[in-house]
Amino acid sequence: MKINKTTIVFHTVFSGIIALFVSTFFASGTIAENYTDDTFVAPFFFFVLAIWLVGVLFLFLFPRKFHTSINIMWLSIPLGIVIAFPIEALL
Repeated sequence: MKINKTTIVFHTVFSGIIALFVSTFFASGTIAENYTDDTFVAPFFFFVLAIWLVGVLFLFLFPRKFHTSINIMWLSIPLGIVIAFPIEALL
């Protein structure tokens, strides 16, 4: 099955927007944790974007295994959150 490049770009852009929103939401201290006037009280949550970029690399390095690569890219967002929570708690 031939995968259209438009599909790859759509998934990449859409998941990137979601990854950006999620990482900025958590980095800004969610809803009730920002007691200071700082914009980002937990900046380590931007690590989610770095892990998402690794997922995007899988998509562009292995385009023939589209379904596996797209799943890795989408699962990299919650994986980044799971990794960032304990690290941010230690800091």
